[in-house]
Parts: sequence; structure tokens; C-alpha cells
Amino acid sequence: MTLPEVVPRPLRARWLLPFVAVAVGFALWQGTRGLHWRELRPGVEFTSLSGDPYCRLGSSAVAVLRFDPHRIRLRVHHYSHEGAERPPSIIEWQRATGALAVFNAGQYYPNWKYMGLLVSGGDTISSRTHAGYQAALVARGSAKNFAARIVDLSRSRLTPRSGWTDVAQSFMLFDRAGVLRVRHSQRIANRTIVAEDRRGRLVVLVTEGSYTLAEFATLLQRSPLQLTQAMSMDGGIESELVVQSGSFRYASFGRWLREHEPDAPGARVPLPAVITLAAE
Repeated sequence: MTLPEVVPRPLRARWLLPFVAVAVGFALWQGTRGLHWRELRPGVEFTSLSGDPYCRLGSSAVAVLRFDPHRIRLRVHHYSHEGAERPPSIIEWQRATGALAVFNAGQYYPNWKYMGLLVSGGDTISSRTHAGYQAALVARGSAKNFAARIVDLSRSRLTPRSGWTDVAQSFMLFDRAGVLRVRHSQRIANRTIVAEDRRGRLVVLVTEGSYTLAEFATLLQRSPLQLTQAMSMDGGIESELVVQSGSFRYASFGRWLREHEPDAPGARVPLPAVITLAAE
């Protein structure tokens, strides 16, 4: 969605360069014969997936971050719960949290309020559920006893007894029966998707280029990732991912559809809600 202009602190170009270099390197390194995983630490690994022939604009590379939700903690954050006066950029979120990975959460209104149910650390940030959003990314964690999953709200209900301390509601891309849960459309944008695979691992996918939702769902279902269900978070210029683990860095920033726009404008876009991954 289009956001009102916010003037954040200027970013240092030299801080962005390592991310840009790694992003380009992974796009070139990704082959067509299979996925080449890089373990970032026990329980989390990274690769790049080619989105051809479904990519409509820009780079066809898709960043893929796969993790064991019992070893890596997933948390939901909203700037109003962090004592921030304004929504930070994704780079500012990563600096503030020190997380291994940060990506954008679901959609929100122009006044920064989340569209749907949002719970952070047991505190309800947005209590109003969105009737049209039938998926929720849920998590809990304490004393290294972590868990996270996708809940299909057309089949299950979230109740206080569920025990989930972090919840981000959005919409299903496809369900466990393989049924597409979005309409066919010619609308293209950068995409952020969270999926589950057959082993119960969670997979975060962020595109460097633009896709329709239906075609991106087809790409994922035909990929070697063995995904069982997937949900879509916010897309467009807000579709972003920053990964930092030791010497490894990767970043993908959403772009406007107009190719004459400056590089990586999304690096400066304020994000009121994000998801973080950490090995705690």
C-alpha cells in the first residue's frame, strides 16, 4: 500500500554496500539445477531461487530463508510497542533488535495501524481481526522452548488458550490441499511470503522483482522446496528482508514499479510492523 511520506534519518551508503554486493552475488550464484543452501547457524539456512519465467519486472531472484521454528525464535514487533516515535526503516529495525533476520509483517493503514490481529510478546497491539484474512503467523517462545507455524483460519480458530504470544494476521496464498486462495490478477509487485514445508520448517521468501500472486504461488508449488501451505504478507515497496549472521549479509528492498526510481528506495521506507528471527 502507498504510505504517507516520512522523513527518516539518512542512511549511510557504505553500510548498504555489503548487502547489495551479497544480493548480486547470490543472484549470479544461483544455478538452474537445484538449490544450494548455506547454513548461517544451526537451524537456519539461506539460498536463492530463480523465479523465471514468472517474474514480470526486475530481478527474478527470490531470497529463501528456511529455519527450524523450534531452534530459532520468531517474534512480532510494532513500533508503538517499542517506544519509538515513528516507524523505523528495516535497517533501523535490524540495528535496534540485533536480529538474525528481519522482514516486513502484514498490511497496514495510512495511520500505521495494522490490518488485522497483531500480538507482540503477549500484548495485543491490534485486536480487530480482518474478516478477509484467513491466515495467521503465530509463535511462542521462552527459555529456548520455541514454536511457530501458520494457522489456516478457515479451519482453525485462535483463542487465548492457544498460548501463542506473537500473532500476525494476513491472507492465505495456498492451503494444505494445494488450493489457490487468491484471485488471478495482472497486478504485479514485490512479494513477501511465509510458508511451511513437509518437515514443519518455516520458509521466508522475498522477491527481488515483481510477480502476480497467483503466478508466484505456482512457482512455489512447483519448486523443490516441498511447501505444504503459504501465506502472503505485505508486498510492493514494503516487501523487504535483511539477514545478518556473522560475516554473512543479505538485503532485499522493495521497489516502485517505475524503473526510473532510485535504487533500493525501500531501504528508507518506514515499517510499523516487522517479524524478527533470532537464535536466543
